[in-house]
Amino acid sequence: MSDSVRDEVRAALARREEAPPRTCPRCGTEERTREEHCPRCGYSYFARPPVATRRRRIAFAALAVLVLAAVGVVIAVLAHDKTDRSARDRAAHAKLVAAEVVRLRRIQAPHRGVATALKPAVGASHAQLLDARHRFVLAVQDAITADAKHRIATGEIQGPVSHTECGPFLRSPDAVPDDRVLSKPIGRYDCVAIQSDAVQHGQTVGSLGYAFVAALDFRSYRYVICRNNPAQSEGGKALAYVRLDRACLMTKSAAVGTGYVDPDATP
Repeated sequence: MSDSVRDEVRAALARREEAPPRTCPRCGTEERTREEHCPRCGYSYFARPPVATRRRRIAFAALAVLVLAAVGVVIAVLAHDKTDRSARDRAAHAKLVAAEVVRLRRIQAPHRGVATALKPAVGASHAQLLDARHRFVLAVQDAITADAKHRIATGEIQGPVSHTECGPFLRSPDAVPDDRVLSKPIGRYDCVAIQSDAVQHGQTVGSLGYAFVAALDFRSYRYVICRNNPAQSEGGKALAYVRLDRACLMTKSAAVGTGYVDPDATP
C-alpha cells in the first residue's frame, strides 16, 4: 500500500471516530461530544428547549382555564335551568292546590233541608219524642242517599249507592246516638253513603262508601248535610284539605286541628 493511500485511510478512520457536533438546547453552546449533557450548563441535549417547555406549559394552563370556564358556564346554565324548573314546578303545584281548595269547598258546601212534618206535638211523651227523633234521623239518611245519587249523576262520585247509615259523630265503643239523648237539642252524625259492605271471613265488618256529616236540630226539625273529606292519615297525603264549614255541624265552636274545639256549642 502506498503512503498516500495509507494516509487517506487514517484520515477516514479519524473522521469516523470523531464525535458529532451537538448544540445545547438551553445555552446554545456547540460542542463535538458523545456525552448526553452539555459540558457547559449540564442541560440534556435530548431535552426540549426551555422556552418551548414554558410555552407548552402556558398553553396547557390556558387550555385548563378555558375548560374550567366552559365547565363553569355549563354549571351556571344548568343551575339557572334547575331554578327556573323548580319555580315553574312550585307555581304549577300552587295552582293545583288552589284548584283543589275550590273543588273541596264546592263539594263540601252545606245542603239544608226541613222535616217539620215529623216534629212531635207539644206535650208529646218521652217515647213519642224518641220515636220522632229516630224517624228524623231516618229521613236525613234518605236525604243523604238522594244527595249522593245526584252527585253520581253529575260525575262527582262513582256509583252505585244503595243506602246511607249514620252513627254517633264522636266514635267510641260506648257512644250513644244524639237522638237517644233528649237533653241534646242538636244531633250530630257521621254518615256513610254505602256502595258496598266490607266482608271478611263471611262476616260484614264495615261499609265502603262516601263520607258525609249531618247536623239535626231537634227543636225545629231542620237539618244540614255535608259531604266530608277527612284529613289524610300518615299513609297518604292529600293535595289540599278544607275544614268543614261550621254550619255542617251547627256549631259556633273555635276551630282546632281539622275540626272544632267543642261541636256541642250550639247556636
